[in-house]
Amino acid sequence: MAIAKLRRMAPVMLSVALLGGCAGFQRGCSSNMAGAFGSSWLVVQYRADGSAMNCWKLKDASVANEEKSDGIYWQDPKSRHLVHVSGWYNRVQVDGADFEVAAQLVGVDAAKCGNGKYPIAGVASR
Repeated sequence: MAIAKLRRMAPVMLSVALLGGCAGFQRGCSSNMAGAFGSSWLVVQYRADGSAMNCWKLKDASVANEEKSDGIYWQDPKSRHLVHVSGWYNRVQVDGADFEVAAQLVGVDAAKCGNGKYPIAGVASR
C-alpha cells in the first residue's frame, strides 16, 4: 500500500523538486535559458583606464563564455558575424528592452552605445 502511494506521488515530488531547484538557482537557470535561446544584452568593453571602449546593444542574441578563456562570444543577429570579446568587459542581460537602466548599471549611456565603438569623451565623432 505504501509503495503504491509513493509511486503515485513520485511524479509530483519530482516536479516540485525540479521547479523549486530552479527557483533557488534563478540566476543559473536564467543564464542557461538566455544562452540557449537568446536574450537582450548590453555588452561593454573597457580600456585600461576604465573608460568604455566598445559597446553593443544586442537583441535576441545568445552570449556564451568561451571555453578555457576569460572571453565571451555571440553571433551578431544582423551581420551573422561571430564576435569574440575578452579582457575587461561587463555584460548585462536586459529585461524588457530597458537598455537605459542596464547601461546605468555598467556606467555607460545607452544612447551612445551602438554596434561596437563607444565615443571617447571630449573627442568629436566622425
